[in-house]
Amino acid sequence: MSVIFRGQPIPDYAKSKHDKVKYVLTRYRDSEPISNGEFIYELNFSRFGSSIHNLRQEGWDIVTLPSKKQGLCFYYLRSLPTDVEKEVQLRLVPND
Repeated sequence: MSVIFRGQPIPDYAKSKHDKVKYVLTRYRDSEPISNGEFIYELNFSRFGSSIHNLRQEGWDIVTLPSKKQGLCFYYLRSLPTDVEKEVQLRLVPND
């Protein structure tokens, strides 16, 4: 039985709950941030914070956004360790 998140099935290759957290963070990276309620109720993963912590340890830049509503917060993926940042490199040019 497939797990449905935001109306879309999560692929079968995301078998563990940790894999599902990784999948939804990358899949919905450019969408609305994911609430803690979505992790708990849609993924049935009340201890998702351990996955967030482990991913951060692996270099994932995951932002936590607080809410005005007590107990509610949102998460979004800012960058993966494999993302390449554009570096500006200055080059010295002789002054003729």
